[in-house]
Amino acid sequence: MRTSTSPPNAYAIAERDVRAAVERYDQAFLAAVAAPEDPDKTERLLSLYVTGAPERDGMEELLQTFLERGWAARQGALGYQTVESVEVEELPPAGRATSVTCTFDDAVVYDAVNRAPDGGEMVVSGGGDTARTAWTWVFQQGAWRISEARTFETWTGENRCPPQ
Repeated sequence: MRTSTSPPNAYAIAERDVRAAVERYDQAFLAAVAAPEDPDKTERLLSLYVTGAPERDGMEELLQTFLERGWAARQGALGYQTVESVEVEELPPAGRATSVTCTFDDAVVYDAVNRAPDGGEMVVSGGGDTARTAWTWVFQQGAWRISEARTFETWTGENRCPPQ
């Protein structure tokens, strides 16, 4: 018996690749804020943005603030990100896509340099906040990179993301 296979759907492949880029971004972000003094980790994160994009500049400023203040962050036990949708508008090589993510962020930002008077950790911020964000991805230099991001819904103190 002979089966015929149709070529893979190029849009499905692009969607899969954008979802993988979202995952790489999430991992790179967590690594960079955990060790903002490590140029390999911060550059890995910044390389996932389009050079010159305001979003990249904003992330670079955030990392610089962490570095200057001696802050670091660690992911909480319950935090996660869900990709709710990916829409591929244009295939590579000129690729353009939009992803919508829901992030439940229970990370703790802490002072990695100074200790509290009792010797304990000084927490700068912590929480359990939810954000729904639309990310614009463009295909550049053989990879999907962030050109824009817009958070359009936030909730403080609660998880409003769909289950993992």
